[in-house]
Parts: sequence; C-alpha cells; structure tokens
Amino acid sequence: MSEPSVRRATEADIPGMAAVLARAFARDPYFSWLTGDAPERNLRMRMGWTGILRHAAAGLRETWTTDDVAGVAIWVPPGRGASSFVDSLRMVPALARLTGWRRLREVSAATELLEERRRTHAPAPHWYLSALGVDPEHQRQGIGTALLQLVLDRADADAAPAYLETATAHNVLLYERHGFDVVEELILPRTDVRGWLMLRPPAASAAASDRATPAHPSPTGWG
Repeated sequence: MSEPSVRRATEADIPGMAAVLARAFARDPYFSWLTGDAPERNLRMRMGWTGILRHAAAGLRETWTTDDVAGVAIWVPPGRGASSFVDSLRMVPALARLTGWRRLREVSAATELLEERRRTHAPAPHWYLSALGVDPEHQRQGIGTALLQLVLDRADADAAPAYLETATAHNVLLYERHGFDVVEELILPRTDVRGWLMLRPPAASAAASDRATPAHPSPTGWG
C-alpha cells in the first residue's frame, strides 16, 4: 500500500473536511456531549466543524488533508493562539449551532478549562493538535499517522513540543506510540466526559529524558 499523499488544505476543502470530521467524531465522548441528543446532531456536527475550520483553525495555515480529503489534521503552530478575539466572536454562532444556545455558556466553560490546562502543561511555544480525524471508511490505511508525522517531524527539527487532548481511551495508546505522554487525566465538570491531556517533547529531548529518568510519569487525576 502506498503512503498517503498529504497536502495543505484550502478553503475549497472545508465542506468535505467538515463532513469527514463529523463522521470521524460521531462517537467521540466529548463531541457527543457537545451536541447532546438532539435529533439533528449530525447536521450540528457538520455546521460546527465548518465554523471551526473557518474561524478557529489559524486560517488553515497548518490544516492538512489528503488528496481525496479522507482525513484532516488541524494544527495550531507555535506562538499562535487557537483563534483571535475577532475569530472567537465569529465562532459563537457556529458553536451555538453545535451545542444549542442554551448550553453555550456551559460548553464555553469547558473549553476555557481545557485552554487553561494547556497553558499550564505547555507554557513554552508548541504545536497544538486541535483535531485529527479520518473518515471511518478510510481508517487503518496510515492516513492518521501521515497527518501526524508531517508536523511532528517539523516540531523535532525546531526542537518544539507538541500538545493535544483526547476523550477516547484507545487514542491514548496510539498517541503514546508517537511520543506523547499523558500529563493529566481529568473529568470535565458536571459531565462524565473523561479526557487525557498529552504532551510530546521534541525527539532529541525525549531521548535525553529517557536516559536520565526511565520511569514513565504517572498522570494526575482531577475532577
């Protein structure tokens, strides 16, 4: 099987990428909580991802996909916030379509908590993996690895760490294979959503750390 061809996404890719991410995250605990049990949740997911891609993906500068748009990785580069203040205001209607207006404040509190924990665990400039999703019909074809490794190689070359959050236990093992370590495990307030916050040092730094302290760090509990 040939290696997936990865390229930088464009605005023309947004509808296709939103559909792929909606399918990829359809059973994700965090996004299931965001959308709730509304009958139109599939539509909410597509509209929500469309808003994220348009207004909270750093202008697609580091959003990557494949030639057939079978997978998507939304990266935020070092020194760049997830979105500007103006972009955050533009995100409000899209976020409300994802969650419903009545739950907007509750959801905003959860996202603010995750952002605060990111600042705590990754205070230095770092690559942030905002989202990684592969269409269920194209999984186990190396697409996720290709979308990850492209930026991880750049992070290693620049001696920059990488950071992500996941609400799926199975993903923890997958990301650990790529050098990430769990730095905190938490349950979002007033929910049953468990999350794992993960940090990856640059490869050279990780090798030096392994020689100095071979024991695997224990995650901290919260919630």
